[in-house]
Amino acid sequence: MGMTGNLTGLAAADLIQLNCVDQKVARLQINHMDHKAEIFFSDGQIVHAVSGDQKGDEAVYEILGWNEGDFSLENNIKSPEITINRSWPSLLLEGARRLDESILNQTAVNPEQEPESKEKRMAQKFEEILTELSGEVSGFRGGFLVGIDGINLASKFIGEVDPELASAQMAMLLKLVSGSTDKLGAGNLEDNLTTTEKAFILMRFLPGKQYFLGISAERKSGNLGNMRLMSKLYTERLAKAMPH
Repeated sequence: MGMTGNLTGLAAADLIQLNCVDQKVARLQINHMDHKAEIFFSDGQIVHAVSGDQKGDEAVYEILGWNEGDFSLENNIKSPEITINRSWPSLLLEGARRLDESILNQTAVNPEQEPESKEKRMAQKFEEILTELSGEVSGFRGGFLVGIDGINLASKFIGEVDPELASAQMAMLLKLVSGSTDKLGAGNLEDNLTTTEKAFILMRFLPGKQYFLGISAERKSGNLGNMRLMSKLYTERLAKAMPH
């Protein structure tokens, strides 16, 4: 069973995340102005993409820059070839970096290295705040500052975790829950708690809802009251550290 829609309601990056998380074999077709593109999925990864003369990674980066057009998704259609070997979080991260770079190039009046050093200082500040958070949350497993597009800005975690993949999956979950609460007329979503056999995962929006803080704690040693309090305090701190 497939689906159709347009990119004004669901961005290309969201569609890619959704299909990769579902781990289905599928083909996504997108019509953007006079351009047509196809992305093929298999076992939770993008395996092939084509847009005009572009194939592979470069085709994906081009598609990620489209913010309007129609799409159709069909399941159980296998890719005719394999042109992509990078993980999908890596593709989205690189695509977002290129888009940001393109915007900076269009708006920059003095192309010096100041923006890069400022960006690094900001990332270091975020990591410092998350390190402090790790000492405040009982049973702390991980803390992530994530853009609503699924891009990880900073993280602090214990054990082996892929921060890019974890951030992308949390963003997709939060979007789905937020969309459901809107349809139910329940008002704006402030946070979302997921309880698993081993852990509590709490996600809370920063003001403006362009970013969120994700906190994971051991279920046996974690404390929900403590997590909610810390999530509120630290989203405020992270919001103040954001550039204005």
